[in-house]
Amino acid sequence: MKNAVTTMATICSLLLTTLCHAHTSDDSLGFQCILVKFQTESAATLAFYQQKQAKLSAQLAAIDLELAASAGHKKRKFHRALVAKLRLMDTQAMLEEQSDISMLKIRYRKGIDLIRVMYEKILGLDHHFTGLHTYQNITTLSNPNSYPEFEKAKEMIEKNKNKRYSLKLPALLETNPLVSGTFMLVGLLMGESSQDVKEEEAGKIACILDFTVRMNADLGVINNETEFLKNANQTLLQDCQRLFADYGKAVGYHTSLEDCRNLDDWETLFQKLDEKMADIEDGFSDGKGVVLANSRDLVNIEFATQRVSDFIGKYSNFIGQGTQYYQKFDHIVNTYQNEAVCQAQLPLQFEELKKDISSTIEKFHNTYNLPEIQGSRLKDLMYGVGE
Repeated sequence: MKNAVTTMATICSLLLTTLCHAHTSDDSLGFQCILVKFQTESAATLAFYQQKQAKLSAQLAAIDLELAASAGHKKRKFHRALVAKLRLMDTQAMLEEQSDISMLKIRYRKGIDLIRVMYEKILGLDHHFTGLHTYQNITTLSNPNSYPEFEKAKEMIEKNKNKRYSLKLPALLETNPLVSGTFMLVGLLMGESSQDVKEEEAGKIACILDFTVRMNADLGVINNETEFLKNANQTLLQDCQRLFADYGKAVGYHTSLEDCRNLDDWETLFQKLDEKMADIEDGFSDGKGVVLANSRDLVNIEFATQRVSDFIGKYSNFIGQGTQYYQKFDHIVNTYQNEAVCQAQLPLQFEELKKDISSTIEKFHNTYNLPEIQGSRLKDLMYGVGE
């Protein structure tokens, strides 16, 4: 049995190493490797303790037979068997505690791996949002006064305006696309130019006015909700940093996540975990296993691992929300009803905006969306369920 368990663990380890090394360029498989390692190490640890428990159970069964045979007339032999049984039962209880502690140590280490990978994803999203041209593009697209053709038309209308009905738009309203566009059309209609000239100039700015007026509100939605997602990602980043601070504190590690990452100090954190668990396990030699298993140290470590599971859900929800937002943005920019007619007059920024949105959807789907961590199995493992 022991050789079979060892052989299976070796095979799983080799397969796991092959899988992870073959896909190091795929970020999503980083999570997949964590999950596979988690399951492999958990299974090997459980098999190890189950094998020990099976041996103890066999010894207890033998002693129960001895107790039954010696009960009532062989008091010394009965007493020795009873003492042996109590010792075995204590050993069995202690073994269960050791198994729980070993599993907790695995969960804690995998929690570190999960925090590391999610932190990199969140940093990547932060850089992505910062690098987007969405705000600049929308500011340009939604204001007709930013179009050269519109400015030229305004100059022409100014030269040919009807002096009797001369009006000037207040500066405050010039940036309002609806008011500015309406004022332009009124000025054009009331101007002293010939009808042919009016129609020609109206044709030049028709697409600009149509696009800016029709799309202004929708472009505003894109801008505001992109800013919302950017801020939400910042909040997620701060939550991840706070989670790590509390996570490290549970084993006596007090370096920030940012510094730990920059200094590549992960091994120090793992060493702190080993030291903390060794201190806890040393207590078993004093016969205080049951007390130690409920100690504050173990409770803090257990709670920390559960918080990682909660953060996984928060991260997944944010990625899902971001994907939905950008799918909506994609629908907005691809449903301008006069795009075919006005294609030549639409600015390059509109195509850039489309590319930004399309690129972000792809990143949410492939780079940041990690469907394997949304399954219940990983959360169960982090909570210590189903071991």
